[in-house]
Amino acid sequence: MTQLPIQEHKLKIIEIIDETPNVKTFRVETPQQINFLPGQFFMVRFPDNPKLQRAYSIASLPEQKDHMDITVELVGEFTHLLFESKVNDYLIFKGPYGKSHFTEDTKNDLILISGGCGISASMSIVRYFTTKKLQNKINLIYSARTPMDIIYKNEFDKLKEENKNFSYTITMTRSKPEHNWQGCTGRIDTNLLKQNINNIKNSLYFLCGPGEFVKSTIALLESLGAKKEQIKTDVWG
Repeated sequence: MTQLPIQEHKLKIIEIIDETPNVKTFRVETPQQINFLPGQFFMVRFPDNPKLQRAYSIASLPEQKDHMDITVELVGEFTHLLFESKVNDYLIFKGPYGKSHFTEDTKNDLILISGGCGISASMSIVRYFTTKKLQNKINLIYSARTPMDIIYKNEFDKLKEENKNFSYTITMTRSKPEHNWQGCTGRIDTNLLKQNINNIKNSLYFLCGPGEFVKSTIALLESLGAKKEQIKTDVWG
């Protein structure tokens, strides 16, 4: 298993991107390339407050030499302070951490299952496999509350055009008639998984989202025949 050294970096915010009404992507400048693997995370804190910190998966590509992205939902004390940050402010990144990562050596097909901001780690993986032109089939299953809460919604079709092996399904858990949503609705369940997984026993699974979301999805996958060693997780909240 690849082990990268844990390092601390003081990085300047160079762009703040509004993804949804309650989600922003914070792009920080990396004067030199910072090594990490798709699916890994960093501990992030403010320079003047070492005790208040949160773990965030990196959404951007490891090969991106000049910046890194974290995508953050407005919940809790840390994120309220972070949302008050401005371009040219600094953040401290310490990492990378996490054993649930993927490399070019991964040969299995991938099933990425994400809830809410958990999509950021999955998107790093999709971007990585697409940029590397790897031949793994990748199926992303993403659960969001409403159509307004879909993060990176402009990028899904772009990635699908670039990577013939990539497909995705988005399901809404709080869709209302006025949303005019034509896709899947409801929580991720056995039927949705069956529709989107062609090879249960030979796929690798990456689950990213809140603890209860990950726990319930593991139970569903195991009921369909997936083994624990096939399942990687990134749990937050």
